[in-house]
Amino acid sequence: MRAVRCARFAAVALLLAASGAWAQFDPARVHPEPPPVHARFAAPAMQFQTPAFDPWQIDFTSHAQMMARLQALVGRPSVHLEIVGESGQGRALPLVLLARGGRWQADKPTLMLVAHQHGNEPAPGEAILVLLERWSAPAYADLLRRVNVVVLPRANPDGAALFKRATAVGDIDMNRDHLLLRTPEARAVARVAARYRPQVVLDMHEFTAGERWVTRFGAWTKYDVLLQAATTGNLDAGVYQAGMDDFLPAIRRAVQAEGLSDFWYHTTTARPDAPVAMGGVQPDTWRNIGGLRNAVSILHETRGYGIGKQNLARRVQSHVVAAQALLEQVAQEGPALLEQARRADRAVAGQACKGQVVVAAQQTPEKRELTLIDAQTGEDRAVPVDWRSALKLQVTRQRPRPCGYWLAASEGAAVRTLRLLGVQVKPLASARSIRVERYDFKSIEAGQRQDGRGAIQDQGGIVKTQVDVQPLRRHLPAGGWYVSLAQPLAGLVTAALEPDSQSSYVAARLIAVPRPGEPDRLLRVMEPMGR
Repeated sequence: MRAVRCARFAAVALLLAASGAWAQFDPARVHPEPPPVHARFAAPAMQFQTPAFDPWQIDFTSHAQMMARLQALVGRPSVHLEIVGESGQGRALPLVLLARGGRWQADKPTLMLVAHQHGNEPAPGEAILVLLERWSAPAYADLLRRVNVVVLPRANPDGAALFKRATAVGDIDMNRDHLLLRTPEARAVARVAARYRPQVVLDMHEFTAGERWVTRFGAWTKYDVLLQAATTGNLDAGVYQAGMDDFLPAIRRAVQAEGLSDFWYHTTTARPDAPVAMGGVQPDTWRNIGGLRNAVSILHETRGYGIGKQNLARRVQSHVVAAQALLEQVAQEGPALLEQARRADRAVAGQACKGQVVVAAQQTPEKRELTLIDAQTGEDRAVPVDWRSALKLQVTRQRPRPCGYWLAASEGAAVRTLRLLGVQVKPLASARSIRVERYDFKSIEAGQRQDGRGAIQDQGGIVKTQVDVQPLRRHLPAGGWYVSLAQPLAGLVTAALEPDSQSSYVAARLIAVPRPGEPDRLLRVMEPMGR
């Protein structure tokens, strides 16, 4: 079996090499740091050997080079390598599992790393190759008896090949597609997450070093690393607190020990009146979807977008140090981490029919001074900003949590997407009469999904709705579908099926709004369905 797998990967690597699949990185489009700013970011003592560091290579590691590096690891005892899908343009989506004997251990905690969702953020992809080389070495054999590591080294290979943020097919920001799953890249991430059920996930990115900051403030960003845990409605409180109290501090200690600086993740636009916002609170990013999967979910970004290969070693070092800290923390937590995940699964499933479900929330406005680096002097400069904090959500819409949702037999696309997420959806084999709430659509208009920077790169916008719910008793015919909230992934269900959320399947037109006189396609079920 291993020989067959090796031969398949060798063939893929040769095919990609022959195709000349190189990233379209253009050094002429780089906006380098001026010398006073660049002097603030010394190169680390740590040396890296990925293709991007070859002095003769202009661009970053190509897809073919990455595949060859992964293939070279296959003979190591802890490594399992497979293809879990294809990108929109047909590039392989590889998965690397590091574990004892190359086999996933169900009784050990799992750390999942996802890199290069945005194709023009290259440092995470370079760092992944460094980490895989290190962690698959004999020195880590003992640690891998206690931990599984699941790695998607290049989640958006087409974007990487084009050196662009979005996917090549559809021009979709795949990091806003983890609930809708319109892209094959996001579907691959969902399959892996459903298969391995990780207790901790790390989403690896890069943030803008200059550009909009220089335009607006005449200054560059200061911090090496920006961090944020999952911040969306309906998270399990215990898992969220573990991220804030244990895992984020572990990363902060590690990066600070290396002389690197860190802060909360934040972004803005060049518009003079735009707020500076932390990462979004919508259930669509991998960070937030990971949290709704009851995993400790961490976003780690390095200061690298827009500056080409400047400070590349320091950026890669930042990712390596952070991932190493997480691996060691997962190993240290061990069985307690598994028990925390089981408790969260039980707690989430136990909330069915009880309490309130958050339908929409927003960040909390604050005033803050943000420290940047003056573009002329290279000195720290504090600027006052309108800050949007994701650490405390302002709930703008909530309603009583149902026991589950009924979907009409016609809604196969929604059912398939939910099942791909790992959600349990059951066919309604027999008719029954039951208490429900139907949605009364008060207003329907075209709109656009929003995040901290404004409109999200998206296909066709969304359907914005305002709804009331009407309680009634309804005869449900056989042949529809029932999605219970008495399951661990209930947070994904409510995010997908409450129609007046900007991330919902109704907003995305996966479930159509019924026209006047048409039968309902989606109902809230307000009592246990039973067998």
